[in-house]
Amino acid sequence: MKIFFVVLFALITAFPAIAAERLKIGLLLIEDSVPFWVAEQENFYREHRIDVELIPFLSALERDSALTAGAIDGAISDPVGAILFDRGSGRLKITSLGLGKTPAEGVFAILAAPKSDISRVEQLKGVQIAVSNATIIEYVTDRLLENQNFKPEEIRKIEVKKMPVRMQMLLSSSVQAATLPEPLASIAAGKGARVLLKDSTAEQSLSQTVIVFRSEVLARKKTEVHEFFQAYARAVESINTSPEKFRPLFLEKGRIPAFMADSYAIPVYPEPEPFSREMYEPVIKWLTTKGLVIEIPYEKMVSQDFMIR
Repeated sequence: MKIFFVVLFALITAFPAIAAERLKIGLLLIEDSVPFWVAEQENFYREHRIDVELIPFLSALERDSALTAGAIDGAISDPVGAILFDRGSGRLKITSLGLGKTPAEGVFAILAAPKSDISRVEQLKGVQIAVSNATIIEYVTDRLLENQNFKPEEIRKIEVKKMPVRMQMLLSSSVQAATLPEPLASIAAGKGARVLLKDSTAEQSLSQTVIVFRSEVLARKKTEVHEFFQAYARAVESINTSPEKFRPLFLEKGRIPAFMADSYAIPVYPEPEPFSREMYEPVIKWLTTKGLVIEIPYEKMVSQDFMIR
């Protein structure tokens, strides 16, 4: 009997009581989501006494529908998508930066079709570039070309929403150029497409992912959200300390192709921190210039209440 109680005590101390309120987090299957899965694998959520359910989505549209319905509490998103979802309504808050603190974490590239004559950036003037409109992809495309001194009228785009279709159109030369994220950019380059510009070599970070929560959740589940970020920070530290330990999880959740399994670089993940005003201002300026939203103050869209320290 004594042994039974010793074992029971060990189990209780190893796995503390879980908080009652579950957090449901929507994730896209991209490398930016890996710290969420690491925290689950390493039992960091449990150790912080929170119940977290990670729910994968195949598209941003499905994720946003779940946010609208209140089926999930938070999600991984990007600043363009988050602002367009909220449109100043106050339903959603950007709560932390994900990937993208430095340019090196960028994942987008503008590529030329294998059979096109385009080999230099300046040859893109007046050429239709396949993108998805009103997304982080279009935003990065504009910013990359503006940094190359392109005038607005010299930047032409054609909408191809589905990224795999966009890549296939590029490879078949149905379009002369396209903007793609990793790992699709590397796959396309491996099949003959030419990389002309990458946001990872820009002078400043142009693309970021962000962690968002519904405002109602931030008000009602303050403790759970705070502990979630504590667990997330531990996952980031674990990845950055021993990245190869998590390569199998990274390849699975980031949907990295088998031929890139050994060579694909695992990014250095930043600790959770508020999305900065310096990153927010160019995004909101781009969105308002395009007439997609009205001016939304930084303080209305970005929460700074759940900093890790």
